[in-house]
Amino acid sequence: MTPRPAAAQRKADLAQIHMAAAALKLIDGPDDSAYRAMLQTVVRVDSAGELDHAGRAAVLRHLRACGWQPVQKRARTAQADAGTQLALVKLLWSKLADAGQVRDASDKALRAFVRRQSEKWNPDGVGYDAPELLPPLAAQRVIEQLKRWCRRTGVEFR
Repeated sequence: MTPRPAAAQRKADLAQIHMAAAALKLIDGPDDSAYRAMLQTVVRVDSAGELDHAGRAAVLRHLRACGWQPVQKRARTAQADAGTQLALVKLLWSKLADAGQVRDASDKALRAFVRRQSEKWNPDGVGYDAPELLPPLAAQRVIEQLKRWCRRTGVEFR
């Protein structure tokens, strides 16, 4: 893992400090007196923006000691998508594109298709802007539409 530039690291640290403070209920709406008191006690400043790297690290250690645990993001990869509804939507779309049944095989065209199909089932009449945003039921309906399209045009999708 490559080290982050100092400005990016500062921004990430400050974001973590604020997320931790919110998770521990040190910041409750407009009242942040408990958060400010914690900063004053731990590092003798009134604002996290005044902290250097060592100060930010000390605050994060204190917040972890108070019970906060950072959430680790999992990187999305093609491997993680394998077997999911999203992967199936993309597979069916590419099969139709390879068979020449889709005029435009781009992601933009797929998003437009998903939007048109999903607006039929959304009570507000607004479709989802991308296949990644589809809830499971809507994704299944889009998959069924793509399968019907494949059957109609003789495209093998199994």
